[in-house]
Amino acid sequence: MTTAAFRLNTETYCGVGSSRQIGSFLASKGIRNVAILVDEGVRKQSAYYEEIYGDIADNASGLYELILRGSEEPDYDYLDDVACRIRSLSGVEALVGIGGGSCLDIMKGVAILATNAGRGIDYRGFDKVANPGIPAIAVPTTAGTGSEATINAVFTDKKEMKKLGINGRFMNATYAFLDAEWTLSCPRSVAVSAGMDALVHCLESFMCRQHTMMTRIYSREAFRILYENLPAIVDDPHNKEKRQQLLLGAYLAAVALFNSGSGISGAFSYPLGVHYKIPHGIGGGIFLPAVLAYNVGQGYADFHELLDMVECRQDLDLEGKNVRFAEAVHSLSRKLGVPEDLGQWGLGIDHLEEIVSLVQPLQAAFDQNPLPFSAEKDARQILRKFLR
Repeated sequence: MTTAAFRLNTETYCGVGSSRQIGSFLASKGIRNVAILVDEGVRKQSAYYEEIYGDIADNASGLYELILRGSEEPDYDYLDDVACRIRSLSGVEALVGIGGGSCLDIMKGVAILATNAGRGIDYRGFDKVANPGIPAIAVPTTAGTGSEATINAVFTDKKEMKKLGINGRFMNATYAFLDAEWTLSCPRSVAVSAGMDALVHCLESFMCRQHTMMTRIYSREAFRILYENLPAIVDDPHNKEKRQQLLLGAYLAAVALFNSGSGISGAFSYPLGVHYKIPHGIGGGIFLPAVLAYNVGQGYADFHELLDMVECRQDLDLEGKNVRFAEAVHSLSRKLGVPEDLGQWGLGIDHLEEIVSLVQPLQAAFDQNPLPFSAEKDARQILRKFLR
């Protein structure tokens, strides 16, 4: 039997209203001086934030608040700016991050820069952080990235115009609170982007070459939860129980992803986000149905396991179930309103070679696909379908 490693370091609390425990929870850990890093959109739109802020303030002897920009994905310069502000404060013992994946990535990066000298980019790559950061408490307001569970924090290098984060040792949140109350004020477009990000995570971790028996347990359950509850973003957006399930599904998908690997859809989304400002979750979600269809067309046959969890199709043989699975995910994507092409970002067929040149350096990521996939040939064929 091949030995497989599995890591899960974050102490997680899951339930509607669980954030109401944060103030007393921090006090029980002896943490009295706290800095809250909150996404500017959450700060403006969520009445729940005022309640939780008040609870933390009641239990803290020192409380700072930093409002983070939410309009774009974070870069290393911005990480350094926020870290400098935290370093200038007196006696901060822990960080509470309240926001989407970008906010939580900033929080995790700042937590390690509080105890490790230098700039964020000095730690770009894998396992370069020498010292544990200060405690970081992740409170996701979107159900998607799973940053609260992962050992990664993604930032853009503005000089090289590439995304490569700080990964590995000490990059996990110390604690996480999964509370659907936060997601109720999330705009539909953001919720869809986050949800597709989670779906990409669970399916790419399921089929990637590095999957293990353990990661597939998480991938399968994540898929079942996400597939059953993602339609609620459109049909029943105020259903707290379904929103809570989506947070759980995103969490499980992220755990599976960082313990296995990613794939084609997620890889496509990185240069598209950096160069054309396509939201990360939407970027991956646009390509996901085509990638599934490509793999099924090339003979990949494991998706029947996932179809059997959500549809009873005794009328179909193994091949038919795999084809049906790809169709079902495409139908879900359409229901959520995921774009079918890249036109709304001003991209057409005349941009094909430009985009191909951007994805060619991603061959190592494409090699995680279960079947051979060439950045030169196969990526061009898939990209052509989305450029009119």
